[in-house]
Amino acid sequence: MKPFVGVFEKPLNDFVALKRSLGFKYDVAADELYRFSKFSETLQLQEPILNKDVVLAWNAKRATESLTTQSRRIYTLRQFALYLQSIGSQAYVTSPDRNPHRQSHIPFIFTHLEIEHILLNSDQLRKRGHSTTPAVIPVLLRMLYGCGLRISEAVSLQNKHVDLQRGILEIKQGKFDKDRVIPMSDTLSQVCRQYYRTIHQRSSADDYFFLKADRHPITADNVYRRFREILWESGISHGGKGKGPRVHDLRHTFAVHALKRAVEKGIDLYCALPILSVYMGHASVEATSQYVRLTADVFPDIQAALEQIYGQVIPEVIWE
Repeated sequence: MKPFVGVFEKPLNDFVALKRSLGFKYDVAADELYRFSKFSETLQLQEPILNKDVVLAWNAKRATESLTTQSRRIYTLRQFALYLQSIGSQAYVTSPDRNPHRQSHIPFIFTHLEIEHILLNSDQLRKRGHSTTPAVIPVLLRMLYGCGLRISEAVSLQNKHVDLQRGILEIKQGKFDKDRVIPMSDTLSQVCRQYYRTIHQRSSADDYFFLKADRHPITADNVYRRFREILWESGISHGGKGKGPRVHDLRHTFAVHALKRAVEKGIDLYCALPILSVYMGHASVEATSQYVRLTADVFPDIQAALEQIYGQVIPEVIWE
């Protein structure tokens, strides 16, 4: 990590140290904050006060950057501002609705029956030549839904990251460069053990868990194409390219179904959200809390209970 400079040097060091003490690698964000510290020097500030003018000057879109890059800069500085406020320092916190990056896709939440049809039809995939796909896809889809993984995390799993005896997955350098450990259900663990005995008779610990006949890892594109076939066989219409349902919607569905079960069991969402956030590898609980509103929207029968008991944690979410 490059050393911070300027008037924010000490609080930036303290903030990054705090993040890392909580288990975050925080390398990418630290690099972003280093650039902010260099930027702050150009403003010739005399005190480490993060006022509105400083924040808005940093947040302004640059000519050659994408909305995603701008959004990341804004989000990272917002987290630092919240930290400053928490230690009693003066700081202007950008409102979440000022973030220019919006979800361009409305998540498709599968019903339990649709999930059942998807898994059953994945078991019926026809083999093409020496392809391992008919064996790989049913297990991979069950893992995406059962563990809420990102597709990139699933296809990157190596055998050494899958503990079949204890039923535990190790996600290495996932999004935001975060590692995490994920327990699987007994049912999913059993499915994975059976799959391993079929596919990995001559494999090493370094081989990919989900691999093709040529020993290379199955790609996200492979999965997307076969997923479209499965949706068709399951009677679930697809809106066309970019409209979904997408493979990633299995992850969204996992989160919503998990929160629904939590509400039905009377589990306090203040306790459930941080656990779910870590489990899914989110950057913050704020990102996970968006699923509370989505859960209320998808399941009207529990919406009243959600709003009565947890209304204060249901965020306003904009899905473009």
